[in-house]
Amino acid sequence: MEGTTHKKINLEDKTYKTKHVILAIIFVGIFMSSLDAYMVSIALPNITTYFNVNLHQSQWVITGYLLVMTALFIPLGKASEYTGKTRMFIAGFTLFTISSLACGIATNMDQLILFRLLQAAGASMVIGVGGAIIFLVALPEERGRAMGYLGAVTSIGALLGPVIGGSITQFLGWQYLFFINVPIGILLFIFALKYLKIPEKTSESFEMDWLGALTLIVFVASLLMFCSELADGNHLTTLLVYGFISILSLAAFIVRESRYEKPLLDLSVFKNKLFTLAIVSMMLFNMAIAAANFIGPFYLQGAMNYKPAQVGLLFLMVPLLMVGASPLGGWIYDKHHQKYAAASAVLIGAFAFFLMAYAFFKMNLVLIVLSFALWGVGRGLYNGPNGTETMSSLPPQKSATASTVMFTTGSLAMAIGISLATVFLTFQLSTMGYNGAVLAAGHTLLSNSISTIIMAAGFACVLSALVAVLRNR
Repeated sequence: MEGTTHKKINLEDKTYKTKHVILAIIFVGIFMSSLDAYMVSIALPNITTYFNVNLHQSQWVITGYLLVMTALFIPLGKASEYTGKTRMFIAGFTLFTISSLACGIATNMDQLILFRLLQAAGASMVIGVGGAIIFLVALPEERGRAMGYLGAVTSIGALLGPVIGGSITQFLGWQYLFFINVPIGILLFIFALKYLKIPEKTSESFEMDWLGALTLIVFVASLLMFCSELADGNHLTTLLVYGFISILSLAAFIVRESRYEKPLLDLSVFKNKLFTLAIVSMMLFNMAIAAANFIGPFYLQGAMNYKPAQVGLLFLMVPLLMVGASPLGGWIYDKHHQKYAAASAVLIGAFAFFLMAYAFFKMNLVLIVLSFALWGVGRGLYNGPNGTETMSSLPPQKSATASTVMFTTGSLAMAIGISLATVFLTFQLSTMGYNGAVLAAGHTLLSNSISTIIMAAGFACVLSALVAVLRNR
């Protein structure tokens, strides 16, 4: 039988008895894989100086990681139907650990970028199947809480990444950002071999739609590059080329998958209203979050004259509150199974952004702090219900598909949100007669322009809530 199915886990099953250990292993693996992006971003100036290269070259340490990780989620998820999800997870973290060591001992920028791409491939394997393993190991009445914890884990990564990255870079050197993964990876490997044993029935033969995988990778890469060029706004020809390639590759992927007998991604899953609308809701919310997260510091520094450290402390409120709200939202969902839980949570986010837009316009710090707090709570309460609904929309043998599609579309939505925020801000400032550096635009211009964009983020959240409501009607 093709696909992956799992035996029922009961109270006497060894897998159930070690459930919390299994979940801890998965959470640590996902945490380390996501944390690495935040840590390395802080060290990019030091890495650029160390290798004596320009920023255009060194930024591939960050951009390349995002590109490879996002592009490989779905192909590697498909491959897990043959290897098994647990083997894919272990192989992914092994690759992540080895390539981390290689990154730390790289002697030039080309080597560092190459090993960083391998590290991203390992991270994609870990994150892509990690969500599926969490969902399958947790009992049905605990899944909302488990997905909430997953949201909390990624929030902690965002919270600690800059702090850990800055401290390690300053006191030990940027190389130790990678070396720190090695002992953790070895311990995780040992524990995974002992405890990560989930009954699985896998495909008897490995069948990969290589052409489908290629067109998908080209689409993801070209779309992310399109978003990057769109945000830059200075290279129209390059922008059009990337846009054309992304549209063409997407069309080729859809045609290929709809006609191929054993596709990389079964497009019929998108006929499932419950699954598709949960994905769309999540994408709209992620776009709003990414836009606010990206553009907020420009306002706080340019209009409010805060120092970067002060801005960082203010933004810490969001992941801090998410850490508490994510498990709470999942627990409430497990207990009451309120079908409008995700919509209610994203409406809190919408109110937070509307309040933030008003607070930015009035330059009211108290309201800004309150809006950031509501943002963190709304986002945290959303993670568990929407993640659970997304995963439960498809049958268990499609859990890897649900997980990888969720992570892929989430990453793409955040890239699109950042690009749109940049374009809108640049456009608004130009229509007001200003074309210089954003931070030098002046209090009034920044206040008016950024408030409008945050207001748009609020409307995106309202639309996300409407989609979540429609999903359950």
